[in-house]
Amino acid sequence: MTKQLGYILQRGTSTIDGNPFVVILTMNSGNRKTGNMPQVWILREDVDPVTAVQTGQDLTICGNCPHRKQADGTRSCYVNPGQAPLSVWRAYHAGRYRNDLHCMEAPDAVRGRRVRFGAYGDPALISRAVFRLLANAADGHTAYTHQWREPWAAWAKGSMQASCDGLADYLEAFAHGWKTFRVTAKDATAEQGKQCPATVAGSVAQCVNCALCDGAKADIWVSAHGSGARYVAA
Repeated sequence: MTKQLGYILQRGTSTIDGNPFVVILTMNSGNRKTGNMPQVWILREDVDPVTAVQTGQDLTICGNCPHRKQADGTRSCYVNPGQAPLSVWRAYHAGRYRNDLHCMEAPDAVRGRRVRFGAYGDPALISRAVFRLLANAADGHTAYTHQWREPWAAWAKGSMQASCDGLADYLEAFAHGWKTFRVTAKDATAEQGKQCPATVAGSVAQCVNCALCDGAKADIWVSAHGSGARYVAA
């Protein structure tokens, strides 16, 4: 099989607002925190990621995530849409990814590797069947959803961490049976759960060699990081 840069896994309309999105699997990553994992991207299909953030059209793929750009212009998301998301979006429109909407090849491509679902966008939007095909073929995965309160995202419990922002979120998600991933203010700690090993000072851990954030094992927390960390309140 010819080595592929990536695969188009799904095209559809968002459960959130009915606008078009696309799900793309890329095979390699230079992300130092995650390590070299296959990455799954959920992108607005018809609007580039930078424009989508600027105009609020990222609602399609980010939903009620509080780290989206707010009315006052602040944005606490650690992902820069003008970097990797824009590159993936442009490559998609340039026809550089193989169409694998029936997931005939992608599962074999991730076999023996850990997959990161939601390098950008909320993975709860992914078809349950597509998610299962890829996750079952892979040797573990990471996934996080801010849509854990939504009835349509209930299927993700046990397979994705509930993304939480503060103690109230954590307690609610925990009470409903979710494993959680909580963001604290920069340099703050959490009283519950385990700190993300990849963020512990001096640690050499990466997501690629850690299996905690698969929605089934543990409650994890991390202090806010990236360019938007200053906007995350204590």
